[in-house]
Amino acid sequence: MLAAADKDAAALYEPAVQALAGNALAALRSQRLAALLERIGGSTSRYATAGAAPTALTGFAPLSGAELAAEVDAHPPFGRLQLQREPFIRAGLATAALPRPAPIAWTRADLDAEARWGARALRRVGLDRRMRSSDCLDGGLVTPGTLAISDALDALDALALPVGPVTTEAALRRAAEVWEIVRPRVLIVDAASLAFLYDAPGYPRPDAFAVLLVPADAAALAAQARPDVYRILSVPQVGTFAAGECGAHGGYHLAEDGVAAEIVDTQGAALPDGRDGRLLLTTLTRSLALLRFDTGLRAALDRTPCGCGETHARLHFA
Repeated sequence: MLAAADKDAAALYEPAVQALAGNALAALRSQRLAALLERIGGSTSRYATAGAAPTALTGFAPLSGAELAAEVDAHPPFGRLQLQREPFIRAGLATAALPRPAPIAWTRADLDAEARWGARALRRVGLDRRMRSSDCLDGGLVTPGTLAISDALDALDALALPVGPVTTEAALRRAAEVWEIVRPRVLIVDAASLAFLYDAPGYPRPDAFAVLLVPADAAALAAQARPDVYRILSVPQVGTFAAGECGAHGGYHLAEDGVAAEIVDTQGAALPDGRDGRLLLTTLTRSLALLRFDTGLRAALDRTPCGCGETHARLHFA
């Protein structure tokens, strides 16, 4: 694990949260789910029901990407699932697990949470205060992008140096001129840039790559782990840093204080830990209330102890 090279660096970004005892973590999830269902019960969103409101996630049908896109189309600009309408600090387009790009927005609280989860994900890679990194992500409106990475690196007090996607020899030559000077410890990339850079010669190789993968990258999420590659599951409408690998490379730790995960079979019935099935994600704290959002991915939940010390459940993709 890269963090071992820095003896004074904390292994976890937020140990008080990331290393919560299992019962305390379960209680926190239950508390936040109850608060979410209470917020939804008083809203005019599609989740409003006649009579008694459901008191558990299983009372709601899974939400498909097509249904989410249709909801946004029918109720612009962000749909009725955006429970808090303002003030918005940032807006963009989500594409993950959707049939077409859909506008999404973030409040200040949303962005603060994203920055914390991103700092955790990048700390697992080995980044810490005053360390240098460079990102090869798109800087435009399609997320995940360089703005989310900048927020996470600001939370870490680490250097962020965006260079844009690097998928051609010309782009690599331009980026390498910068990297020769800056010498980044970590390159933060998407799937395309990782595929190009991983075996490419002619540039100072970093200690590690942090790669943001979306549901369309299912094969890369399920591929065998590599010791110098730290994969991060990014479903921006749920969380840009919904889950990520640690140095043990034994699955993807969920941000369980803000995201609830379920594994269900083809009929929507819950499956026990360790069984592969459809991965549904719920936003526990975000202003965009997505309940049981179907990522289109197959995964299993793992709650066995992890060598990194983090207690949040891990995902294994199939």
